[in-house]
Amino acid sequence: MRILMILLSACILTGGTMSIVSANTVGNSRPAIVLVAFGTSVEEARQVFDFINTRAYERYPEYEIHWAFTSQFIIDKLKQRGIITRNVSEVVNDLRSRGYKRIAFQSLHVVPGQEYHSIYNVDTRGLQVAFGDALLSSDADIQAAIAALDSNIINDEATVVVAHGNDKYPEFNTQLEKFAATIEAQYPLLVVASVEGTPGTSGLDEVRKRKPSRINFIPLMIVAGDHIINDVLGDDRESWKNIIQATHTTCSKPLGWNEDILDIYFEHLDQTLTRLSEDSD
Repeated sequence: MRILMILLSACILTGGTMSIVSANTVGNSRPAIVLVAFGTSVEEARQVFDFINTRAYERYPEYEIHWAFTSQFIIDKLKQRGIITRNVSEVVNDLRSRGYKRIAFQSLHVVPGQEYHSIYNVDTRGLQVAFGDALLSSDADIQAAIAALDSNIINDEATVVVAHGNDKYPEFNTQLEKFAATIEAQYPLLVVASVEGTPGTSGLDEVRKRKPSRINFIPLMIVAGDHIINDVLGDDRESWKNIIQATHTTCSKPLGWNEDILDIYFEHLDQTLTRLSEDSD
């Protein structure tokens, strides 16, 4: 049964047509876990979700685990290719119809921003729910994330951490800005740049002026999707790689492959499950 559950869930994440994870042996007596990510349509990048899913089942073997994406655009795009994924509302409605009363949502977003807060807008009336924090939700989280990235940073090599950011709602960049200030203070040759919002891309010019022979990009993203493939490593003249013009360019794996990063998310989920348990007593 355990192997069957993992295989069914992997089918969902990698392109199968199933949309419901097989129930575990304890039925719905425990809360359901819902892992919530932005999503990606890049097939190779989607493999990271299988990895996270496997790690989640290893850590929570007695729970039923579901996935939801917050990007409806990604969900619709995947559907056109025959890949069925679900948004948060669809997962909640399914769990409600199957008699679940408690749900532990765990965000896989990097910051508590626009996509993260969208989880709270889902109709969960009649259910007991709790929400796990995004990766960089506290000062302690920031320090833990920096420690988790340390093995990807070479002190004498230019490094750019690639974040997303938010143009439309600058208030959601607060934790990212704090992360940038903290990690840049610890690593003099490292800068944090963002595709949108602050800190923006001004740091790329600073790196270029140093004329580094090597540059390593570290995605501050769960998956290395379109932004990494095109905005950062693309052949366009305005790609980050070409702005810096280093002789050698490398890119670390995204956050979803980092076991220490996953531990931060799972610690948040542990706290969420504890809150649900306490609330039901």
